[in-house]
Amino acid sequence: MMAWPSVWPETLKLKGPLGWGLASLASFILFLFLTFPYGPLQNRLLTELQRASGWELRAADWSVGFPAAIEWRDVVLSGPTTGAIPVDAVRTTIGVFQAIAGRLVIDYAVQLPGVVQAGAGRATGSMTAASWSLRGPISVEGHLQQMDLAAVLKPYVSKGVIQGDFMHRWDSAQGAHAALKGDGTVKVEVKDLAVERIVAGTTTIPALSFGRIQAALACRDAVCDVTELKGDGIDGSFAVQGRVTLQQPLQQSLLDLTITVIPGPGFAQKAASLSLPPFPPGTPVTFKLAGPIMNARVAL
Repeated sequence: MMAWPSVWPETLKLKGPLGWGLASLASFILFLFLTFPYGPLQNRLLTELQRASGWELRAADWSVGFPAAIEWRDVVLSGPTTGAIPVDAVRTTIGVFQAIAGRLVIDYAVQLPGVVQAGAGRATGSMTAASWSLRGPISVEGHLQQMDLAAVLKPYVSKGVIQGDFMHRWDSAQGAHAALKGDGTVKVEVKDLAVERIVAGTTTIPALSFGRIQAALACRDAVCDVTELKGDGIDGSFAVQGRVTLQQPLQQSLLDLTITVIPGPGFAQKAASLSLPPFPPGTPVTFKLAGPIMNARVAL
């Protein structure tokens, strides 16, 4: 039998220090995650998110998830121009080592209430900030998975499901409305949309229904170019080109859009409320929509 007298002693010498080193490292990491100040961090996150977004966030309860997550339950979001939006649960996974270094790296998952289908009604993505105070460069990206628009856009929308992706970057050091001056992209698809009657200044937009809408926007320095916006349904089909200049408050954002509508049987009966002359179904009509969102002017 062949013996290895010189190999085994060296192996044993290495295993001891290496094993203790790995065990010490694992213990340090476990201790770090267990003793991380999640309570102060979750309060800080809520406070800074409210300050940066202008939205009020209220959570009935929170807890720590494994391995490094904060979970909020029964959350209510209230925006300056919207009503209260209920959220079933919000889970954020924190980059602990980045947080120790002063940066904020979060993976998030938002679940709307009352969803039966698995995986539906969710928004997932990530947020990266240069500091805990959300000052400096901020990047947010996410994916919308079969979210109910009626749950977040009442009373304007009574039915509709949205799916898509978005990305936005801005530098919060540029002022209170820095997010409007950032750059990003949005690409979404909406199915089975029902929009309620909306009064916008002197213009009344009738209730409309569409089977499918596709939209894509590219935004930079508060100007969003409409790279794709089209839809079709029982009220007809439409295609939109142009741009939107974002302002604060958002109701004062400026429209500069060219809209081509091919009315269906349903829309032809509603045209009078848009101050447009009557036209038969199937006849394309192109008009301009310009001015502030809540007081836009319609011109042929």
